[in-house]
Amino acid sequence: MTVFLASFTGFADIAAAQQSGSDNSYFEVETLNPGLGDGGRINRDTPQATVESFLHHARAGDHAKAAHLLDLGQIEPDSQRRVGLERARQLEQILTRKVWLKWEDIPDRRDGLDITASPKALMAGEPRRSIRLALIDLEDLPVPISLERVKPADGAPVWVFAAQTVDNLPALHELYGENWFERSLPDWARAQVTSGLEAWQLIAMPVLLISSVLAGWLVYRLFRNAGDRLKPRFSGRLLRRLALSLAILTGAVIGYVMQRHLFVFSATIDTFLGPLMLLILFGGGLTVFVQTIDMILERTLIRDIAELEQPENREMRAFQTNLSAFRRIGIVLAVVFAAGLLMTQVNLFATTGVALIGSAGVVTLILAYAARSALSNIMASLQIAISKTAAVGDSLYFENRWCYVEKINFTYVQLKTWDKRRLIVPVTYFVSEPFENWTKRDPNMTKVVKLRLHHSADIDSLRARFEDFVSSNDKVIDKDGARVLVVDHDASGMVVGFYATAEEPLSAWTMECELREAMLKAARELELERAEGVQYLPAERESRVSDFATEQNEEQGKPGDPPDED
Repeated sequence: MTVFLASFTGFADIAAAQQSGSDNSYFEVETLNPGLGDGGRINRDTPQATVESFLHHARAGDHAKAAHLLDLGQIEPDSQRRVGLERARQLEQILTRKVWLKWEDIPDRRDGLDITASPKALMAGEPRRSIRLALIDLEDLPVPISLERVKPADGAPVWVFAAQTVDNLPALHELYGENWFERSLPDWARAQVTSGLEAWQLIAMPVLLISSVLAGWLVYRLFRNAGDRLKPRFSGRLLRRLALSLAILTGAVIGYVMQRHLFVFSATIDTFLGPLMLLILFGGGLTVFVQTIDMILERTLIRDIAELEQPENREMRAFQTNLSAFRRIGIVLAVVFAAGLLMTQVNLFATTGVALIGSAGVVTLILAYAARSALSNIMASLQIAISKTAAVGDSLYFENRWCYVEKINFTYVQLKTWDKRRLIVPVTYFVSEPFENWTKRDPNMTKVVKLRLHHSADIDSLRARFEDFVSSNDKVIDKDGARVLVVDHDASGMVVGFYATAEEPLSAWTMECELREAMLKAARELELERAEGVQYLPAERESRVSDFATEQNEEQGKPGDPPDED
């Protein structure tokens, strides 16, 4: 009950404060703009009324009245009339060109209290004496466009544009005000057409886009042609690979420079065009950086995976895997850094307000859900880089396939099979499925060839043939460890295993094939040379071969065994 009463009392206090509309939250000054004289009736009671009155008088050409809505306290009274007219014109252009005003976010109360703010907001239910309308970049430092509530000693509190904002207007106007290009335009081109847009802006937009695309196309053709002339060399391949990225970067630079220094558009266009140009600019620069690093790595590292898999290249294999991991981590850091730098340059939240991103929470959830697969693959890729369960050049046995790790990318692992096919495996699937890494610690591999023989087969004779093969084959590295063992038997015969070790998986596979061929040949020769009572091939197999030969002879009309004379 106590908590309920306290909460009820708190809400009642907030409601009372919202209904009052007046309080003692303001800045006290001795006088307000004494050099301007009497400006007549000007509505400066609320923040919204001040902004609305300023725009109304300024657009009507009455900058003398608009100057009364500025705090000129830092200017000498004798100069306030002249300077006030100039600053009012400058502020009008700044508001028109660089500030996206969202009227519902500008309080229409004397105390500046925001009745639409969430109860959890810092200033919820609290009167304000300063309100920031926007942030604008000035020499790499964002400066605010603010309103302040001031009370002269001989009058009531009023809302005016802050003295610091007025002091920054000349520098802001130098960057974003009318330049030589606009001043040279005829009157019809400077006339407003729609939504605060002047006629020249509707013409300049396609000119800017065409200029950017044309500059990018020229750079693309220049680098492509240069790359074709130098194609056999590394420089030629690098120029061809960077042609598209440099073209995009050049187009973005041309568009950004024209948008900042030649065509200073109104806020309706600049709010979207500026961030878009910066996004393309940062993206193009990041792409050029990544592709240049990739080309340098490709030139430095071994590209033949079969060569990289050799035992003597073990250190190079580890080095190449570490570089691949550092590359992926570096790209992630570069993207994060570029995104953070982009946000600081754009000031999207300050210049566009919540109106442009009113559904930011929902959009963020949708994008996160859509990108969950890519993000999980990126994290799995970094997991491989850290744990090193598989390295570039490693020989794997993955899903009944013998293959090499050719590339470990952000979202997939590229595997090269022994028959030169490529398997593209998502990283999350690759790390979640078991696989054999034949070169993780020691690339040596023991192979076994199994033959099913008759119970009466002479194992010693086969062992002698096996020892001859081991001593003469260079691929067998552990000649003393080679063995011939009877590993199984059943009613049809026995299973004999021939064990030999090679230096690495590729040599082991070749050695296994050669060993199988040699032992089959030995079994056939010993079968033909067998002594009485000794048999190598199983009886069932021999019977089937004999029956098959008899059937073949009968079909071809060949005579069988001669009949008995009896």
